[in-house]
Amino acid sequence: MTNSTRRRFIKNFAAGSCALDAFGGATRFARAESTKLFEPGEYRRVDSKERVYHVCSSPEMFEQYDGLPELWKESGITDVWHGVWYYGWFPYSWEKLDFWLDRIKKAGLRVHLISVPFCHGGGALDPRDENFPNLPPKNWKIAKRWNGSENWGFSWHSPTDAEGANAIKALYQRYGAFDYFLDDDFRFASAPGDIGGCVCDECKADFLAKSGLDASRWEETLADVRDNRFTPLLRAWVDYFCDRLTQCFRTYQNAAPQVDVGIMVMYMGCERGGIRLDDYRDALFRVGEGGFSDSWFGQAKFKTVELFSSLLHRRFCEPGRAFSETTVYPEKRLSAENMASKLSVSTICDVRNTCFMSGMRAIPPGYWSTLAPRMKKENEFHAKTLGQTARGPFKHYYGTASRYLAGDNPYSLFLGLGVPFEVCEEIPADGWTFLTDGDALEVEKGALTSSGSKLIARFGSSAGRFAKVDEDFDSLFAFRRSILPELREKKIPYVEEEEPVVLAWYPESNSVYLWNLEGAKTLSVRVGERKIGVELGDRDSALIEL
Repeated sequence: MTNSTRRRFIKNFAAGSCALDAFGGATRFARAESTKLFEPGEYRRVDSKERVYHVCSSPEMFEQYDGLPELWKESGITDVWHGVWYYGWFPYSWEKLDFWLDRIKKAGLRVHLISVPFCHGGGALDPRDENFPNLPPKNWKIAKRWNGSENWGFSWHSPTDAEGANAIKALYQRYGAFDYFLDDDFRFASAPGDIGGCVCDECKADFLAKSGLDASRWEETLADVRDNRFTPLLRAWVDYFCDRLTQCFRTYQNAAPQVDVGIMVMYMGCERGGIRLDDYRDALFRVGEGGFSDSWFGQAKFKTVELFSSLLHRRFCEPGRAFSETTVYPEKRLSAENMASKLSVSTICDVRNTCFMSGMRAIPPGYWSTLAPRMKKENEFHAKTLGQTARGPFKHYYGTASRYLAGDNPYSLFLGLGVPFEVCEEIPADGWTFLTDGDALEVEKGALTSSGSKLIARFGSSAGRFAKVDEDFDSLFAFRRSILPELREKKIPYVEEEEPVVLAWYPESNSVYLWNLEGAKTLSVRVGERKIGVELGDRDSALIEL
């Protein structure tokens, strides 16, 4: 059978159902001693009390390199998340899944499962097997975007939710209780900054009916979405798709209540993408990060954006249920040094579960000699700050308008000024609050106000409601100079040098955590008139007792 003929056969065979033995059937695997992932009474809901390291896997990784489970365990990994179900398909035979799940368990690692529920369209997973299905079955419906594009991924219509629920039931029947992440295509937007949604006739009729809108308001709604206007119609649009995605998530949760279903949120993922963050507070929750390559993560600005995204998402999840997105993609595009530096994000945000990811191909084995020492060091630092809340005069705020409107470039560079900060759900009464553009527009209209915090944005306010400070280090350090006397007087710790460094302050333990964003340097942490010197390597971290 030729590859093209085989692909047609598989798609025709599986249309409308899960293909349980589409691939791997020609290769025989030794029978696993038990298909259950946990022994009776062993399974416990994830709620980590300390830093734990996880990695995502696929059968293809084990065909790339021998001895991966043992290497992972030796490096400090305790848990493995194995890919099983992909947008309507079980592309691996039960035998093959059983074999590798059993192999992972025998290496002394805990096993969990992961799926791609809607479709990373167009082969974005980049599997080695050219027969791996890139698109859902033919009975699934393509999404039609408000901007005129069409996309297989990042949307669902019936029977997508039912098939996803049936997959969970089938997995539970075979493997017993387990944890189950929905990969970050579980959303209604094709990119983090996009407003999601579908305009097919079915979705249009349902939106109008459930929003209580007359059909005459349809074009007006689409105009507000296209023009990115924070209006009641845009809010109705976003809320409708958030409702649908939450309903789908509940369907998956109810399919097998013994399965702990989690959502992997994309970088800066929020309401505009169909993810009403407040609906997932009790779920396993992967906080969204975005620096998968050196070209992205290598820049100080984008390190602060990654930190900003993680801090935002931690507002909506418990630390023991929170997972990082410590990802390299493709598997060699991010250096081992940058991947190790990413671990600081989880430490600062008190994300207890670091989850290494690399698509369907393995993180190169040579990376672990760099990752393992940093993992050990971050464990030691994190243990001293667990459960504590970072405090500071700079305020991290990302309000409703910014979460509903298009855009994924928050005002984040202030996090790299070496001044402590804290995360706020509302604009507070003190300090300096940095506004992303959508929230700044609401302040300018008078719809959003401060009860005392000084407001800063990237553009000026004609009404004088906030100050303009350009988002670059020259402008921000100039602003910082103007407030240093106040910081010294109040004995608020800060990095004296004008260097791109993140400083998280934990008053409860009287300590600060430093993350150096670029270049080795000698620094001083100043507290009032006292100075504490520290040497920091390139992209390195340190914890200092004051």
